[in-house]
Amino acid sequence: MKAKLLLPGIVLLTALAGCDLFDDSPCGPNQNYDLYLLGSSIVDSTADVYYSYMDGGNRVFQWSHLLENVCSQEHAKMECRVALLDETTAGISARARASWLFLFEENITMTKNGSDIKGKGEVGLKQAFGEDEAWFVPTLEVFFPTKGSYGADTAFLKQNVISVEMMAKYRKH
Repeated sequence: MKAKLLLPGIVLLTALAGCDLFDDSPCGPNQNYDLYLLGSSIVDSTADVYYSYMDGGNRVFQWSHLLENVCSQEHAKMECRVALLDETTAGISARARASWLFLFEENITMTKNGSDIKGKGEVGLKQAFGEDEAWFVPTLEVFFPTKGSYGADTAFLKQNVISVEMMAKYRKH
């Protein structure tokens, strides 16, 4: 008889542990920043997240966004993905990072697997901000040897990159 009563109690405790009733975090609610660009929207300069520049002989396409009102007491998490046309797409690389307080930066390793270039990492803000409200800038960059002009580079990007994705999960201050 006791075994029958114990099982529903365990199920109930497991269900409650999965919800926010036991959340003892000093931070506010969970927040998600999701950037998902597909097709021609990849180089949409009206979205305030896109920028392009030259780095030596490479054209760099960059997406970034300032995230404010971030709780510094818990690590922010980032995931990035660049979906290529197919597995044989060559010459395109990607890198990701998070920067904060103008002096700090955490690079996120991006690895190619098939037709995807992916990476994920965490950002610790407490050392720089203490218990104050924090901010950080997640950044994703795709780069390749220039094709000679911005127009040719943009066409090459649109032809070979299907989508770019950048996600940041953090808590409000």
